[in-house]
Amino acid sequence: MMNIGIIGAGAIGLLYAYQFSALFPVTLYTRRPEQCKELKDKGITLMEKNLPVGNRRVTVKKLSEESKLEEEIIIVAVKQYALQDIMPYLLKLNKDQCVLFLQNGMAHVKQAEKIENTHLLIGVVEHGVKKQDDVTVNWTGKGLTKVAPFRSDSSHFRFLNMWGKDLSESFRLQISDSYQNILVEKLVVNAIINPLTTLYRVKNGQLVHNRFYKETMFALYREISFLIEIEGREKMWDHVLNICSNTAENRSSMQRDIELGRRTEVDAILGYLIFLAEEQGKKVPLTEFIYRSIKGLEEDNLDEKQ
Repeated sequence: MMNIGIIGAGAIGLLYAYQFSALFPVTLYTRRPEQCKELKDKGITLMEKNLPVGNRRVTVKKLSEESKLEEEIIIVAVKQYALQDIMPYLLKLNKDQCVLFLQNGMAHVKQAEKIENTHLLIGVVEHGVKKQDDVTVNWTGKGLTKVAPFRSDSSHFRFLNMWGKDLSESFRLQISDSYQNILVEKLVVNAIINPLTTLYRVKNGQLVHNRFYKETMFALYREISFLIEIEGREKMWDHVLNICSNTAENRSSMQRDIELGRRTEVDAILGYLIFLAEEQGKKVPLTEFIYRSIKGLEEDNLDEKQ
């Protein structure tokens, strides 16, 4: 039986710990001692449509300087900006271990390249998830996880094979040949839905239902579509619309971060897009405007805390 270690006990970490504990021994790592204690006492509660559907217990450990990650599969479920703090642990892993990254954006690819000996997988998450409290996660939109090899041999696909065979009916998995393709697809979706729902203060579905919001979505999409091969642009636009519809009742993670006075992932999403545009000599004024708008909201939150 393969052991799974999950770093990060936010919404994604809690959901994946709950789901994988049905199939694998799971250890969940969190930095906050109060969350560590509560998870040990109460386990993880999964909600669907605001109703509890189950409670499962996993091994919980506080992540400290002395922590050594010994599990065969390490799932990194922290946000992009927190990855730098996690890298020292990942650089100590050995050739028999495998890391699955689940970050938004694409900047973590540069971090992954620094890990020399360990097998690596890149994943994107298309679920709608909201952390209700330190031990409760609300599964607000069922999607799937797309995973592609970054650097791996066939032996580490045993984990994916077990997931696909025994768990995918309830927690869907799609394996891709190209991590670049799945990251670009997720980057485009995040770059449109997250900042616009944050600025308009609406749920995901409202971006499609309100024609003015939808026009802005399409204008932003056209501006950033330089990332996509011409023949795939219509299909990608349809994918963005489908994600909005399938997660219609969700509030984006960026919107919740602003509401709760937390740092967002706008640098890893729009900031990275602007960097790519500059590299290719593209002008993206709408993207830059939206980026500065989100950064302004972040700064307002910081001023209010001081």
